[in-house]
Amino acid sequence: MTSFEHIIAELTPLLQQYGYWILAIAIAVEGIGIPAPGQSLLVVASLLAASGKMSLSSILLVAGLSGFIGNCCGFWIGRKFGHVLVNKQWIKPRTLGKLHAFIERYGTFGLLISRFIEGIKQFMALGCGIAQMPVKHFLIGNLLAISVWLMVFGVAPAYLHDEMEHILAFYHHYQALCWAVVSAVVVVLLALILRSLKKRRLGL
Repeated sequence: MTSFEHIIAELTPLLQQYGYWILAIAIAVEGIGIPAPGQSLLVVASLLAASGKMSLSSILLVAGLSGFIGNCCGFWIGRKFGHVLVNKQWIKPRTLGKLHAFIERYGTFGLLISRFIEGIKQFMALGCGIAQMPVKHFLIGNLLAISVWLMVFGVAPAYLHDEMEHILAFYHHYQALCWAVVSAVVVVLLALILRSLKKRRLGL
């Protein structure tokens, strides 16, 4: 049994027993820094949707809301109680240092990139709160990150289920390259959208 098949075998019974609730909880708690198999559950739920055992639209709605709200809660906790988390060392200094460096380098766009990096994504919302990122910037970045994440791990598995094992193997081997390409594409699309909106405002 491959690792991918093992994940499916382990998580399918949870989804069959607890349904959308376990998906919502696992994804939401990741937003406040608690490691959980939210992303893996999303992939398996998407595969179940492909076989007609779950509703893809319901999966995307639950996962999207849970991810967005969970990250907002993490951001609020970091913003209001960041000093407590740091003083009590509930966030390790090394992790905090990585988060600050990541936020300083990528800013709002870092929320998108971090969504696909294990060890960073669980603490990114907290880190943004601790760093006092402007609320508007966080909300925009959070919405963008969740949207792209849903497309990759929620929509794609339902339509590419026969190739998922090979795709995930490639992704884990070339993770940095994959997200550099995805990030570049997203930046170009956003630039084109903003340019189009600017032209409309100017009446061109």
